[in-house]
Amino acid sequence: MLLGVGYLPTKTGPKFWRSFDRREIADDFAHIAALGLEAIRVPLFWSVFQPDAERIAPRMLDRFGEFLQLAEDHHLRVAPGLWTGFWDGALWWPDWGVNPAPLPPHWPLLVNDKWITWGRLRHPFQDERMLQARELLIRELVAYYADHPALMAWEPLPGFGRLSAASDKNATRRWLDEVVESFARTASAQQLIFLIAFDALENSDAIGPQTIIEAGGRPGLSMATFASDRRHLPLSIRWLSFAVELANALAGEPISLYLAGLPTVGPGERSVARDGVFYASEEEATEHLAQVIALARQAHLPALWLWRWADIPEELWQHPPYDRPNWRRRTGLLRANGAEKQLVQALKSEASLPEFTHLNVDIGAYRQNPYQYLNALWKEFSQ
Repeated sequence: MLLGVGYLPTKTGPKFWRSFDRREIADDFAHIAALGLEAIRVPLFWSVFQPDAERIAPRMLDRFGEFLQLAEDHHLRVAPGLWTGFWDGALWWPDWGVNPAPLPPHWPLLVNDKWITWGRLRHPFQDERMLQARELLIRELVAYYADHPALMAWEPLPGFGRLSAASDKNATRRWLDEVVESFARTASAQQLIFLIAFDALENSDAIGPQTIIEAGGRPGLSMATFASDRRHLPLSIRWLSFAVELANALAGEPISLYLAGLPTVGPGERSVARDGVFYASEEEATEHLAQVIALARQAHLPALWLWRWADIPEELWQHPPYDRPNWRRRTGLLRANGAEKQLVQALKSEASLPEFTHLNVDIGAYRQNPYQYLNALWKEFSQ
């Protein structure tokens, strides 16, 4: 099983493409490799790499090449997020991808590093300008680095699951087919990863894992184990086991798991629940992560991706999206000062798991009413 981590540099955070510091990145990569992590997931912010719908930024193209070379030097593999897209709770969008409108946007929207309080984004699945811009980035960036040995996969449009849920299912499927076909012409050696959240599995109108596989992509399951809802308590390995088994059954094969975050309190502080988010003590977070790793190995998942490498430095808390207090500030394996959290001990530990009943999924019954069927299945599994 491959073990990877979402990456923003320890000091410069999301500003790193414009403030590219080779030494900072090299130091991070050496540390990542020393902990036994094998791969990094990194956002290619759309507005940074394509400042105009008809133009790619040549400097960013070169910096991405430097980034790949640094990863190769440290024996790390890279899964870039192309057309980013949702990252850290905001949609980072190019200004040419927003239409003026007197209404607030559907999602927290960042344009030129500032919050947008009006306007409607051009939808990436249907808007002609966005579709043409998509192809330009594939032709110029993806094709140029298609054979780089550090590349292991591409993640087209981080936030795919959320954006697809707000789009016509047929339009999403056409977009999916077109993207897979375009990549097949330019970078056939790499897999294409499309993330879906568990909520999508309850919705008959959402794109599911089997649809992604049929299109030629690879689905990934995104799970926020730190949040509580009507079915589970935070950091519940039983709930995660249920979700993993269900997703694998619907896909017809094991799929990769992406942790959407593991917020922690400060060193020595006790766990606390606040605003629907569970901030775990480092001890409790370490125990949970060790169990998650054991579960992923037991389920023979292709990969487990952690979120993220380091906490966001406090000096960046005054900049969007971190100026709005939220759990995303403290979800790293490292503290903002670069010190390792106790959490890293989970990477080498051997955790034991409770015995759970095997999940038998009736695909036909599921398709008739996903929401009702999954809730009944969870009730049976949880007892």
